[in-house]
Amino acid sequence: MTQFLRTYAFALALSHICIISYLLLPQSNLWMAYDRALVESGQWWRLITANLVHLGGWHTLMNLASLWLISFIFQPLLKMSHWMSWVLLLYFVNILAMHLWTPHIVHYVGMSGALYGLIAACATAELRLGVKLSGLLLIIVAVKIFLPEIMGVQSEYDNWLGGAVVEESHIIGFVQGLILGLVWPKSLLKGPALQSILKSKQSKKA
Repeated sequence: MTQFLRTYAFALALSHICIISYLLLPQSNLWMAYDRALVESGQWWRLITANLVHLGGWHTLMNLASLWLISFIFQPLLKMSHWMSWVLLLYFVNILAMHLWTPHIVHYVGMSGALYGLIAACATAELRLGVKLSGLLLIIVAVKIFLPEIMGVQSEYDNWLGGAVVEESHIIGFVQGLILGLVWPKSLLKGPALQSILKSKQSKKA
């Protein structure tokens, strides 16, 4: 138990903040959500805190489940300090990029854009380490993100989540993740995490 807490302390901390912000809705939304006018007036913390507040319970649950799944699979790819740097960088840059390049978006909450970036970064880094399965993962995620935009299909989750899905954040996050995974020094990668999971499962079966 102690080892688990130590290994996933960062994910636990983020989860607690998200749950508390959910319990404090709508007040937490007023202080933490991305609001274009308020950011331009000097409330720059919203470029980070918008990732930690959500539309409601389902939105919070889905984002946290994704965060934990990605952490379980890919966190061994990096040292803890580097993993934290990746998550915080993607949190910040995702919303900053929306602020700079998508002027029609005036309000945003949730971390899904950054999470798509985290998946893309991890899969790209692992592909550089020779894990071909990560290339397939990149293709699947890219299809999930870009196909609805190409086909002009509205997200089926809008009504369920209680608000419109900001697809632009997913696209921006994915592109950011590709770049991060490509430029991150290979010497700072601990080793392929996804491949090690598959090997451990195979050894257990044997």
